[in-house]
Amino acid sequence: MLGSHEAGNAIQFNGNSKNIEMSRYIDLNLYHAIERSHAYYEEMIVGIKQGIFANCKPNGNVLNTLEIGVGTGILTGELLKIGNLQIDALDLDEECIKIHKHVIQDPKCHQLCDDAVTYCKPGHYDILVSAFAHDHIPYALKEKFAQNIKNNLKEGGIYIMGGEILPYYHDDESRKKSLYDYHCHIIDVALKNEHFELAQLEISALKSGIYKIGDFKRHQEEFEEEMASSGMKLISKNKMGPLDRHDIGGVFVYVYQKSSS
Repeated sequence: MLGSHEAGNAIQFNGNSKNIEMSRYIDLNLYHAIERSHAYYEEMIVGIKQGIFANCKPNGNVLNTLEIGVGTGILTGELLKIGNLQIDALDLDEECIKIHKHVIQDPKCHQLCDDAVTYCKPGHYDILVSAFAHDHIPYALKEKFAQNIKNNLKEGGIYIMGGEILPYYHDDESRKKSLYDYHCHIIDVALKNEHFELAQLEISALKSGIYKIGDFKRHQEEFEEEMASSGMKLISKNKMGPLDRHDIGGVFVYVYQKSSS
C-alpha cells in the first residue's frame, strides 16, 4: 500500500510494468467489503478522527491532508465527512488506486499512485494520516520514511497513525511468535463473530508478515524509536484494543507533531 523496494513490486503485464503491493496477497474487493469488521477497526477510525479534532481544531479553514497507503478508500470516506479536508490519497498499488477512484468520487480528494517513502511536497500538509498502512514500509526504510513524513508536514502539522502494534520481540524468531500471538487473537475474534472470510484474510496477512511479503509490523518501542529518529514530537497514543490483554499487542492510534521546540 505504501512503498516500493521490498514492499512493492513492479510486475510485468503484457509488457507493461505495473506497481502492485497489497493486491499480491489480498483480494481487494473482498477486503473492502469486510475490513471494517476487523477487531478494533471502528474504534481506530474514531480515534483517528478524534486526533484530528483535538489537534487541528477544524474551523472551516481548508486543511491540506495526505493519506498514505489509502488502500480501497475506507478511511478516506470517513475523513471526507469532516468537511474541510483537502485530501491527497496516495498508494503505490495501482489496483488499490483503481478501486479507490471508483469508491471515492469527491472533488476534495485527489488520488496519487506513488511511493510514500519518496513522495514529498515539502512543508505542504497540515495532516498526514494512515490506517493499517505504516507497517507496509520495510524495516530497512523505516527511518527514511519517518523523515519523509516530517518533510511533508508544515510546522506544527500532525501525523496520525492508526495501526497494528506487535508485542515486543528481539530477533526474527521472536518476531514470528509476536505475529502469531497478535494475528491469532484477531482471527479468534473474527471466528467467534462468524466473520469467516475476515479470518481467512487475516491468515493471509499473517503469512505476509511471517515471510515479509509487504508486511513489516513493529513492536511499540521499535515504532516509537522510528518516529523519534525524525525529531517528531509524540502528542498522544491510545490503545483501541484489546483492552483486557497486554501480552499480544493491539490496535493503536498515535499522534505526532512536527515542532521546532
